[in-house]
Amino acid sequence: MSLFTLLSARRSVRDYTSEPVSREDLQKIADAGLLTPSSKNLHSTQLLVLDDPETVHQLAACKPHFGDMLKKAPAAIVVLGKLSSHAWVEDASITLMAMLLQAAELGLGACWVQVRHMVSMTVGEDGKPLTSDQYIRRLLHIPDGVEVEAILALGHPTKEHRPRTLEEMKPERVHWGKW
Repeated sequence: MSLFTLLSARRSVRDYTSEPVSREDLQKIADAGLLTPSSKNLHSTQLLVLDDPETVHQLAACKPHFGDMLKKAPAAIVVLGKLSSHAWVEDASITLMAMLLQAAELGLGACWVQVRHMVSMTVGEDGKPLTSDQYIRRLLHIPDGVEVEAILALGHPTKEHRPRTLEEMKPERVHWGKW
């Protein structure tokens, strides 16, 4: 499949069957993330692969409403960045895109669940809501020195999605020479 075809076929999938995602497919997706460019070759991105649906479903509470697809996803990959890198957010974002494309090539559904700068539904000891990062950090025992950028929800889609057309993607956003 050409890259252009893969990009047009890739859709954000939020509904999944209960069929597990194979460890082999999860490894391919993680490997795609490892192959991405990294600022100054620092390799600041860390991946936490989750294939226990119960744990994945608990991640849904990391942010109100917009994490709901995690209640149905049988697998997920938490994408984190080492805070020691000035470009950890960019590195993690590139990693997520590569993993989204690999999931699409494998026929899996995937959706990027933004975490950084989000607030969870869980209240901390101080009476204030935990940030999404704090919630996930507690749930998954994540060490200091890294921060969660996003979660990649993964599963087998409940329905087939048609590819997007270039016209739907607002080609007028491309400017040539000057704005």
